[in-house]
Amino acid sequence: TIVNHLNTMLDNHEKYKNCYFWKNTGNAASRRKQEFTENIKFTLNGKTYEWDQDLSISCKNFYWTSSIYVNGKKSNITAIKKLVR
Repeated sequence: TIVNHLNTMLDNHEKYKNCYFWKNTGNAASRRKQEFTENIKFTLNGKTYEWDQDLSISCKNFYWTSSIYVNGKKSNITAIKKLVR
């Protein structure tokens, strides 16, 4: 369901939001297994929400991006948290 997907993405956000401080410790195969891209787009109460997440890992760093748009305007995590928690 959408709520389960949103909760999974919120968990990802909480886990990786400060990951730029992390240092990579694995080999290339383990780094590729950890990387992911998630996105969801839905309409609720007349508003269209779009959320994209991406985690990529280089030899030295983790790179996390999370973009949230409400009706095409950039927003923040609070917009999503108000919906599910």
